[in-house]
Amino acid sequence: MNDELLDNELLGDNLMASSVARIRARENTLLSDQDLQNLMACPTYSECIQSLLDRGWGPTENDTPEELLSMEKARMWELINGMLGSGDAQTFAIFRISPDFHNLKAAIKETYAQKNVPHIYMDGGTIDISVIRKCAADGDFGVLPLMMMRSAEEAREVLFRTGDSQLCDVIIDKACLDSMQKAARASGNTLLKDYAELRCSAANINIAIRACRAGKDEEFLRKAFAETNSISSQRLIAACRNGEEAVYEYLEQTIYADAAEAIKKSPAAFDRWCDNRMIRLIKPQKYNAFTSSPLAAYVLAKECEMKSVRLILSGKLNHLPEDKIRERLRDSYV
Repeated sequence: MNDELLDNELLGDNLMASSVARIRARENTLLSDQDLQNLMACPTYSECIQSLLDRGWGPTENDTPEELLSMEKARMWELINGMLGSGDAQTFAIFRISPDFHNLKAAIKETYAQKNVPHIYMDGGTIDISVIRKCAADGDFGVLPLMMMRSAEEAREVLFRTGDSQLCDVIIDKACLDSMQKAARASGNTLLKDYAELRCSAANINIAIRACRAGKDEEFLRKAFAETNSISSQRLIAACRNGEEAVYEYLEQTIYADAAEAIKKSPAAFDRWCDNRMIRLIKPQKYNAFTSSPLAAYVLAKECEMKSVRLILSGKLNHLPEDKIRERLRDSYV
């Protein structure tokens, strides 16, 4: 290795170590399990909001859950983007894939319904929402990335031909998951590959159970299941043909054996199981000083935190019992 390359490598290591040190300091601002319990113990919604404001959330003109969470997410990305070099910024685009595909589904359905539907689009994607809406309206998706384009063409054709919005969803959802897997593999980052694997496997488990209950056929399942290393699509399809209990029996032979009890309880319990598993997965990254993994771990931790805050605020607004809120809270990263 020549001196210039060595100098650049050392500079990159030093910059990343500096970024990791900064993110470690920011971890101290994350809500702990006790902080979440204290937030839940606030007698009123207004007091919950004030507690969050005191912790540095907001302020916004109207301190609604959506505005607070949107601002907190934007602040998180401003922090992360300020620490990333161009190569790492491309790697972190994996976290922006899901909003793009969500917006693609929304645009196709909006076009099919022939009316504008408020509040159905998500911020945080890589493609301008107006571009996606125009593609859907024109039926021309050529400007989109290849995997998005192909899934959009198929999903739009299915929806306009059959009116089957669920099949439209699974076509695009599978393309989203496959895109995440592709991006994770391209990154070479172990944490991101584990993240994509868990996201895809959890989606397949969810689809399998819902498909069994709805009596979906094998063709539907083949269109819906993403490819993963930890769950065999073929064996999962075979299990689905034999009913829900057969799916649970198959899961018990995989690394997701403990997921079966959660999904038997409720979809919400399974979502919580997935997020808690992710928290356990990312915690060791706190001590990895020379890669971008601690930054990725912070993004995932912050997303789990925001889910818990959303649950608490929604529960307060709807006067839900504390035990109902508590059983859905995610574990904290700190």
